[in-house]
Amino acid sequence: MPLYLKLDSKMWVQGDFTTSNTYDISGTVYDDARFATTRDISSFTPTLQFIDYDGSVVYSTTTGLTNTGSVGIILIKFSQDNSPYLNGFYKTRLMLESSGNRITCIGVNGSDDMFFD
Repeated sequence: MPLYLKLDSKMWVQGDFTTSNTYDISGTVYDDARFATTRDISSFTPTLQFIDYDGSVVYSTTTGLTNTGSVGIILIKFSQDNSPYLNGFYKTRLMLESSGNRITCIGVNGSDDMFFD
């Protein structure tokens, strides 16, 4: 059973390392494709991936991710040492792992599209 990821922001500017959460990337994990029921993800370790047009992973990290768990919200805060150097549109995938179990969070209707400028 996949979970569904809906990003709050659709764009990230290269080199934006401000301490304000306004410029970070956040999203919510849902149980259903209609984004009606959030999933408690507090027991999972998240991995963030960016996927290009042919399905290849071009960036993957476990660093800078904050999992607010019971409400299904994930916050991605890049640092200078851990930042994607990408330009263009990419899909965002969130992998959640716990005790050998892995769940993939996918998007629907462009809810996981991200533009890197």
